Amino acid sequence: MTTAGVPRYVVGYSGDRRSRDAVRLGVALARDVGAELEVVLVLRADDPYQQVYPPVGDISPVLRRQAHQWLREAAALVPEGITARTHVREARSVPTGLVEAATELGAAMIVVGAGTGGGRFTLGSVVNALLHSSPVPVALAPRRYPGDEPLTRVYAAVGTRPGAHQVIREAAEAVERSGLELELLSFLEGEAADPGATEQARRRVEEHLEAAAAEARRTGPVTVRVASGRTLKKAAQDVDWAPGGLLLIGSSRLAQGRQTFLGTTAARLLKHVPVPMVVVPRPARTEEN
Repeated sequence: MTTAGVPRYVVGYSGDRRSRDAVRLGVALARDVGAELEVVLVLRADDPYQQVYPPVGDISPVLRRQAHQWLREAAALVPEGITARTHVREARSVPTGLVEAATELGAAMIVVGAGTGGGRFTLGSVVNALLHSSPVPVALAPRRYPGDEPLTRVYAAVGTRPGAHQVIREAAEAVERSGLELELLSFLEGEAADPGATEQARRRVEEHLEAAAAEARRTGPVTVRVASGRTLKKAAQDVDWAPGGLLLIGSSRLAQGRQTFLGTTAARLLKHVPVPMVVVPRPARTEEN
């Protein structure tokens, strides 16, 4: 049974380290907003036209047993006080299965682990597909996300192009439900040859941020910051990232209505951000206007 009005988050799980990162982030998010978790493991449906060699017979019962075992391990990661349900689903791909689950379950977000190798975030095939097709926000857990630090602050990356209001709206709703602090950020990359031109560009960005903050301040206090640096890495280092921080960022202009699409700047920013990131779908054109 689910509780009416309580948000649900789909957590993608596959039994690996990234999956455990995703569960820990899902728990942190659920704890702050009172959400329920739907932990979903997707088995790829058999393609009747695919030739398997050598023939191995029907292994689906084995895969399902393993899937349920992994989901029991996932459930054990969820502490008391957080409602979590587990699901095994079949789909032609993992991203498709997660999106279908989110749609059918009425989930407000998909949470996945996005860290492999040596980087905090790595865009593997599943994460990359979700970030270019999801109709709901996608939360990315960085590599080895501990989940032991409570969320304390929401950062919303606000650009100067149309569509930023969707990120601000999502951020304002999140802090209204959770009581977290809200900080609006703009990243100013590069330095002009003329220091005066650099300062003028900074003032324009600050004015844009203050105008955006006026909308968000209807629900609570908001701080603003222009993070600047010669490179995007330096600009990201100019931010005083809270250990319990969470960054919200919007989708590219290339996104279809109500879908995520990770833009070039956001993809570059992933390399330098030390906190979990949530990519928000671009609004439909009617909402944008």
